[in-house]
This record gives sequence, structure tokens and C-alpha cells, in this order.
Amino acid sequence: MVRGNIYDRLSQRREAAEALARQQAEEARIEAQAALEVAPAPQPLQMDAEQNALRIAGLNMLMPQGFAFRDIDTTLEFAGCHVQFSARRRPAPDGLELDKAVELFIKKLSERHAELIPVRQAETLLAGHPAISLDYQFNVGQERRHGRAVCTIIVSADGNKRQWMNMSTVINPDQSQLADWLIAFDAMLAGMTAQ
Repeated sequence: MVRGNIYDRLSQRREAAEALARQQAEEARIEAQAALEVAPAPQPLQMDAEQNALRIAGLNMLMPQGFAFRDIDTTLEFAGCHVQFSARRRPAPDGLELDKAVELFIKKLSERHAELIPVRQAETLLAGHPAISLDYQFNVGQERRHGRAVCTIIVSADGNKRQWMNMSTVINPDQSQLADWLIAFDAMLAGMTAQ
């Protein structure tokens, strides 16, 4: 029996572990999707723009009452790679519909990234509200980037104001460790709850 060298065996084990992790993540995503199809439609969550908190490494930081977030931009570490995550909130005029808001969002992205290529656009839910998921690609210098944004319009807790909300992430798709990040990102957004 011929045995490969130790590096080949270690590489095979790592590849098998990564394939198993991808398979398990995909199975979890399929189960969650099936549960959504079977379960009754979730009730939309109302947003209270002035009730904000961050949970960082298990520590809760409550924002003072009266402060409303507009932009959160952060760098996360996933599988040893850096991942950009952002959340944005803006007042949405009464006549603004979701599809038109997404068109405006794409236009602003195109102004920032001249070589923006929309890849996929699909209807989804964000916190029980109709949303649009948008995948796009662009370059930063010579490196490719892949972005995913989930956009929605949410009613504020007082029922008077409509809020444009988008959650997005940007990754380097050439980093194999990030192969499962978009699945984890979607699962993170699917788990959003009102506290």
C-alpha cells in the first residue's frame, strides 16, 4: 500500500473537513428554507430607531435613549479572513417603493465602484418584511470583491415613519475560507429578532 507524504494527508484531511462543513451549512440552510416554506409567515417586526444596542464578544452595550443609528461599518473576522459588514438606516418617504429604493441603491453603488456588475437580485424577507437581496461584484485595484446587500423598508415602532434599511457584506471571493460566509450571513439575517 502506497501512502502519500504527510503534507498530502494533512491537505486531504483539511479538504475533507472543509467539504463536510460546507455540506452541513448547506443542509442547515435548506432546512431553514424548508421551515420557512412550511411555517406560517412571520409577523413583520417593527423598528424602534432610538432603541439600539451592540453585543460585542458577549458584552452588551446599550446606546443612550434618543440616539438613532444611521451607519454601522465594521470589519469581522471569519475563518481567519476579513469580512466587511455594514448596516444602514435612512428615513423612507411615503411614496418610495422597495424596487425603486433598490434602483437608487444600485445607482449609488455604481457611483462608488465604476466597474460594478450586478450578479443576482431576488426577493426575500428581512425581519418579516419583504426585502430584496442583491449580489454584485466590483474590483478594488486588481482584486475582485463580491458584495451582498439585503434591503427593505420597515415601519418604525410608532407606526408613523417608514425606514429604509440595508444590511450588507463584502468579501474577497478568491479566499477559499470564505466559501461559506454568504450562507452564514443569510442565516445571521434570518435570525434577526425584536428584543
